[in-house]
Amino acid sequence: MYETLILKKGNIENPKELEKELLEKIFKILANPPFIKVDEADIAPNYVYKFPLIINLFDWSHMLHQFVLDVLATSEDRGPKMINRINEIYGKYKSNKPVLITDECKSMLFMDGHYFSKSFRKKFPSFNLLIWSYHWFQIRLYEDLLLPTKMERDVAVANTIAQFKFLISDLPDSADFDMMPETAVEAPTFAKLFPKIPAAFDNNHMLHDIVSDMITSEKVQLEKLRGEALRMGRMAQDPEAFKTTSCNQYDLQDKQ
Repeated sequence: MYETLILKKGNIENPKELEKELLEKIFKILANPPFIKVDEADIAPNYVYKFPLIINLFDWSHMLHQFVLDVLATSEDRGPKMINRINEIYGKYKSNKPVLITDECKSMLFMDGHYFSKSFRKKFPSFNLLIWSYHWFQIRLYEDLLLPTKMERDVAVANTIAQFKFLISDLPDSADFDMMPETAVEAPTFAKLFPKIPAAFDNNHMLHDIVSDMITSEKVQLEKLRGEALRMGRMAQDPEAFKTTSCNQYDLQDKQ
């Protein structure tokens, strides 16, 4: 989607038709997914060139996503050994500062407070809700995989998969998100065990929306994309930019 929007920037006559065309391709991939991660440079070379810092931020953050899921999926119990292993991996993530998305809580204005914000969801509502459904699916799996027994985990994961399939079954009507799903809200047990990771994940997810909006918006000219991408990437790394104390909803409830 990013590559197509860059190549056709400002010249998409029928956004609904483009959405339909790309969604059909994506649903075929979801039904028969690859076994290894595909290199983004092979799919979207112009996107990779325009967003070098953000690509690296995403890659490092997505590795954290993947390893957390792997530990949750393979640990024999939900005890200290599993918790310590995830904390060790998170410590490794934090040590790589050149490509680190901050784990300080950012407000939704980080996503929606720019001159180009919300352009993607207005022009491509189905695609935006597909991405938010992906985020919800991933977050819910963290919560499911923390259940005490394997049987409970298997049932919960199966239910989440079924819910995800429903969410994307008839877009945009089937996914009723008004705003991007947040980790602490959708996975409260996970957020209490690992209080710094939810913000790191949410900041990653908001950065996805920012990229979508920059590429879609007519207010961001093609020749300015690279510079704006660097600016937004640095903002994602900056612990003070759009900082808020209301990131973890469950901590707030405990204090009230």
